[in-house]
Amino acid sequence: MSTPKSHFVEGPPRIHYLEWNSRGPITLILLHGNAANAWWWEPLAAQIGPQFRLLALDQRGHGDSEWIRPPAYGPDNYAHDAMMFIERLGLSMPILIGHSMGGINVLAFAIKWPSMIRAAVSIDVAVTSSRGRDRYVRRLKALPTIDYPDLEMARARYRLMPKEGHVPHDTLMQIADHSFQPAERGGFTLKFDRESFYGSDGLDVRAVAAGISIPLLLVRGEKSKIMTAEAAHSATESNPRVRLVEIPGVHHHLLLERPDLLASVLTRFVADLGASPK
Repeated sequence: MSTPKSHFVEGPPRIHYLEWNSRGPITLILLHGNAANAWWWEPLAAQIGPQFRLLALDQRGHGDSEWIRPPAYGPDNYAHDAMMFIERLGLSMPILIGHSMGGINVLAFAIKWPSMIRAAVSIDVAVTSSRGRDRYVRRLKALPTIDYPDLEMARARYRLMPKEGHVPHDTLMQIADHSFQPAERGGFTLKFDRESFYGSDGLDVRAVAAGISIPLLLVRGEKSKIMTAEAAHSATESNPRVRLVEIPGVHHHLLLERPDLLASVLTRFVADLGASPK
């Protein structure tokens, strides 16, 4: 797809989003993970077919969207923003897709406003806690706010958390180019509110999966330490509307590691939904 167009939806909070292929008949709304932004979906946009209109949000406190004071960064807060986004753009039955924290927010939306979306996709979410996932969250919450003297150093120091798998260097640098902003004390810092680390839990994923009333696809990276195989399978057992697809050989950041495989999984899922979108 071509270079995305940048838009804002007035709030509160004011939400920035990217749009690819505005004439695509099937609308996918994309929610990134914690400490990320809408540009994380660009590799997927380059791989997925022209039938899809992609709308990737900078969620509250991330990217170019508004930060919240006092902090309010729970799944229900993010889900409410997505609901308002759909209403204000007048979208008819889009498919809501999220990675990691964004996948949790998708579930929070789907259990509360199922009639507003055609289906939901949660990519490599933490179904239950694990020792590896707990270590990851502790590291996130302990991260200091770092100001880099210039963009060259900021790009050179840019890393993913967890740092695993093979993400092409060019992909990483393309994301880095959209991940920094001027710091108050000079230099540059990352474009997200550190307070968001403290509000992204609080949803019983298995209970939501059991109670969801619309088609739900869970996508897991085979080597993920965040979404364990046992937990992923347990989330599918109590509800025939829930499907699980495991992408082989990839880790938590599978949308960057193998966007081509993720595009294929999403395309098949939409095709299997059957009737044309309303």
